[in-house]
Amino acid sequence: MLFSAIYTKLCSFGCTIQRQMASRATPERPRLTREDVAAAREVAELLGLPLSTVFDFARRGLLPGHKLGRRWIFLHDELEASLRRAPRTTVLRSEPPPPLLPAARKTSPRRQRSNASGDTAQSSLFD
Repeated sequence: MLFSAIYTKLCSFGCTIQRQMASRATPERPRLTREDVAAAREVAELLGLPLSTVFDFARRGLLPGHKLGRRWIFLHDELEASLRRAPRTTVLRSEPPPPLLPAARKTSPRRQRSNASGDTAQSSLFD
């Protein structure tokens, strides 16, 4: 008898909490459609990057992506927000860059191989 009274109180308390939480629930987010989701190849074309770079950026967290099994998917809203948050880099060039100088070549004497007889002549590849 005591157990059933306690059980009844707990059940009514639980139902009250569920009703309160349901009334405070946030409105449902709109469902994703195919137009909201982009594959890695689409992102690469959109940004003008190689596909391998898109995968690398997604792995490192530079591009917001979600890995589903072996596939990466990207949400257009997240991509746009991430790109808008990215710092802008401006290159101010008041004068042209200096010309590139040819790289200095190190000149070192070629090492000669010595064969079993002590000759320092070049040995062939198929000896």
